[in-house]
Amino acid sequence: MNRQADHTALARDVRILHLEDDALDAGLVREFLRASGLPSRIDRVWTRDSFTEALVAGGYDIVLADHQLPDFDGVSALAIARDRAPGLPFIFVSGAFGEELAVEAMRHGATDYVVKQRLERLPVVVRRALAEAGERAERQRAEAALRQSEEQFRTLADNIDQFAWMADASGAIYWYNKRWFDYTGTTFDEMRGWGWRSVHHPDHLERVEREFRRCVESGSVWEDTFPLRGRDGGYCWFLSRARPITDANGRIVRWFGTNTDVTAQREVDATLRRLNESLEQRVVAAITEREAMLAKLHESQKLETIGHLTGGFAHDFNNLLTPILGNLDLLRRRLSENDRSQRLIASALQGAERAKTLVQRLLAFARRQVLEARPVDVAKLVDGMADFTARSIGPQISLAIEAQAGLPAARVDPTQLELAILNLAVNSRDAMPDGGRLTIAVDLQTVGPGHHSGLRHGEFVRVSVTDTGTGMDPATLARAIEPFYSTKGIGKGTGLGLSMVHGLAAQSGGTLLMSSTPGAGTRAEIWLPVANEQADSHDPTPHEPMRGDPVTILLVDDEQLVRATTASMLSDLGHCVIEAGSGAQALDCLGRLTDGSRPDLVITDYLMPAMNGAELAREIRARHPNLPILLATGYASLTGNAMADLPLLPKPFQQAELAATIERLMQRPQATEEAMMPPRRRGTE
Repeated sequence: MNRQADHTALARDVRILHLEDDALDAGLVREFLRASGLPSRIDRVWTRDSFTEALVAGGYDIVLADHQLPDFDGVSALAIARDRAPGLPFIFVSGAFGEELAVEAMRHGATDYVVKQRLERLPVVVRRALAEAGERAERQRAEAALRQSEEQFRTLADNIDQFAWMADASGAIYWYNKRWFDYTGTTFDEMRGWGWRSVHHPDHLERVEREFRRCVESGSVWEDTFPLRGRDGGYCWFLSRARPITDANGRIVRWFGTNTDVTAQREVDATLRRLNESLEQRVVAAITEREAMLAKLHESQKLETIGHLTGGFAHDFNNLLTPILGNLDLLRRRLSENDRSQRLIASALQGAERAKTLVQRLLAFARRQVLEARPVDVAKLVDGMADFTARSIGPQISLAIEAQAGLPAARVDPTQLELAILNLAVNSRDAMPDGGRLTIAVDLQTVGPGHHSGLRHGEFVRVSVTDTGTGMDPATLARAIEPFYSTKGIGKGTGLGLSMVHGLAAQSGGTLLMSSTPGAGTRAEIWLPVANEQADSHDPTPHEPMRGDPVTILLVDDEQLVRATTASMLSDLGHCVIEAGSGAQALDCLGRLTDGSRPDLVITDYLMPAMNGAELAREIRARHPNLPILLATGYASLTGNAMADLPLLPKPFQQAELAATIERLMQRPQATEEAMMPPRRRGTE
């Protein structure tokens, strides 16, 4: 979900049009939205006419509608809304929704639906719909900018002093600006292809045509001076220049040329050439910008579709993995190392960790994972994983690490960056079955106007992974980062490796660039923005749990399996655990401690019925300002400031991760909370 779009939508009161004939149900909807902290203003209507009038009046951000109404139904209301306000998000809120009705509603264009028995979902669904509407608006703005760019190009081309023209890769001209036809008095049909020869002076035509064909074949810039016949039959001298325009693979796709009248100024030919060259650069830049906008728009549409598919199931999937990983971890520690069951447990743990990694890769591509970005010494990180990388690619491949001295830190999640580099290294290994050379280089790059990466201006740390393998043809390279696309064959890869790398780079504010030549190898570049701060030191989580002083912990989670597993981990570490299945139960537990005693730490899930973890944290801090609170969640798309000041432990986790987090919190509560706070990012979740 695009956080920037979500923030913009909620910077003011959200205007909601609520189609509901039951005042009690309308009140419940209003109460759930208010309790969620969503700033909103709700207008309720319950007839066809009042609903239509409200849509015509406009000004609404979203529509909530019951499915069964006195004089018409929700599908009819949806048809009216799509006719009157096609871009307005439309969410069904009904008690009569079954699977068939839901499918029918979505087929007719509904944004989403919420059953009245689960109104606690409504705030999340509304926020997601508003964010998606913001993304659509942003895409429409990009399309409008593209149209404006094209119009500006046409205006510029028709109003410059020079003749301007375009030819295809073979040199056949397919476009002239207006000034060409004004001077020559010809028509487009007469000039199509190689028709321009008819207006050239016969004494110069053979030389001009020969030189132009030579430049087209060699791909070099063409420049010549010759006379052209005007509509009155007289000739004027023109300085003509044409330069090739290439695609991302360096292949010439078209030629852009200009003709400048130098009849009276031939003696200052050098000066005029410089002016013409500057003009050409401006027009070429305008064309390049337009084509870059088209490519970005296509990528935005593709990523939006994948984001919808991945974001919704991450929370439940991570919650399922938490008791699996936790209980296996506990069981492994309680059995002796020689127990025959250890091998089975190790295999199960490995499978669970692979499932965890699969979810992370999907979320990385969709830009919906929660990253712990911080200043990282990338050169040191790459050097530190050299031995592990060498073991992963095998002895038949030589590994070289190259890094510039004195590189600044980059802002990125170090764990995800290690995973990304390892993915690229393994891909390179698979592309070199007979051995070869793998080079991992780190350097500093400066991005300026018109840079081929499309990144904003500034400095970036670039990690380049280059192999001497089989390479990819242009068609395969174009699809390389698509999720689930793999060239390794069935059972040899998920097709998510490059997708994950692309998602990490984009979510961190950078990009992934790929280049490849069949038979000559592949080069993958991860571009990461330079951090304003120096790289911080971060101790890795130990493999064995840290057993500090025992403390009393209030554990809050609505999932019984997750709560029971986490409680077992904590008890095994020697801590005293108080369990609560909801935010209300947690507050009740704290309220019953009347003798001045209280827990030393609160660990709470985020997504819970009636009161989520962030809301519970606010209530606890109002009563116990100094009580440490840890947010443990598998939810992948936290929005707004829900976790802005809370330390975060992502689900699923093992006992060692849990123990290390508690130890850091209890040793240095204030400093640790600040260090563990996830960074505030725009447009990443």
